[in-house]
Amino acid sequence: MGSSTKKKKEKKKDFQKPKLKVGKAKPKASNFTDTSFRSKALVLQQQLTENAPNPTERFKHNLSLTTSRTDTQRRDALSYLASQLSTNPPTNPIGTSTLLQRLLPMMSDSSGPVRGQLLKLLRNLPADEIRPHVEKIMLYIRGTMTNIAQEVKDDGLNYMDWLLDVAGEDVVSSAGCWVKPLRDFMSVLGWTVKTPPTTATAKSGWTSAPRTTFGAKKYGQSFPRQMLVLSKFLEMGFKPGMPTPWTLNDWVNNIGAVPRTPDPFGYLGLFKPPRDEDSEIYRNREDRQDIFQKRFRGAVEDGVEMAKKEGGTAGRAAAALDQVLKDGMRDYERTSRLDDDEHLWGGYIL
Repeated sequence: MGSSTKKKKEKKKDFQKPKLKVGKAKPKASNFTDTSFRSKALVLQQQLTENAPNPTERFKHNLSLTTSRTDTQRRDALSYLASQLSTNPPTNPIGTSTLLQRLLPMMSDSSGPVRGQLLKLLRNLPADEIRPHVEKIMLYIRGTMTNIAQEVKDDGLNYMDWLLDVAGEDVVSSAGCWVKPLRDFMSVLGWTVKTPPTTATAKSGWTSAPRTTFGAKKYGQSFPRQMLVLSKFLEMGFKPGMPTPWTLNDWVNNIGAVPRTPDPFGYLGLFKPPRDEDSEIYRNREDRQDIFQKRFRGAVEDGVEMAKKEGGTAGRAAAALDQVLKDGMRDYERTSRLDDDEHLWGGYIL
């Protein structure tokens, strides 16, 4: 009874006309929308100018953003620069030299996406314009490879791999770009370079321990990668030069011709060798083999044997490195160069 009476009252309510009272507003519907608001227009200053910034100004503006404190802004700026360099023809109004001077310090950036975007940008640069700046680039790559952060070290290997692809022969034949990188590789790999004991080391009792963390969970793939890049570096350094055809007339003409390379008779040891052996230029394969045999071959061979025992990816990388050593040093013969230590020319005035 109660429910039926309630339903009847609800139906009757739909047909009842509301009584309007004088001075009282009409009630608003449930779906009422207020349309009395006013929209405000947004006016940009750039829209009022007839000439928008040209590509050169935009390029320079994004280049200035590479020093921003925000990781995202630095990454986006590098992305824009890479897109401009990848066009045909590429857009680079400031030149490769200036561009490298601004971007090379970013190799050791704390942000991984920024370093990855920088590598993409470098790959878009012409190889011919990279070769004159090999020595400067190697300084930053070596600093990145020996960084305290493992992620930065791994990206340093990527930079080294890129430079060897672009200008490998220029790298191994430039000043300070053969011995110093090898020394950095030994430091990163943890391979001890044997040096003659001194009085200080004999008294202190300290010794260098070999690498014992090949199978680390977090950075287990870094060690094989380091050996593979070292293999590529050594393969480029031990690469035999292309033979140049010559005739008897060339031999006669070269007797009275002025040498075109600095220190052409350096292999004779007639003059005092450079003080800094690490910064010397090793132009030919024989010189690079000689210094490698003298300072690094023993450490590399010992490290390779230890890595082979590790097995897995590290073992395969060590096998590839071992093959590079065998191929590169197979025809090595120690030259009888007169070093400064022999004092053979002491007391003579040349």
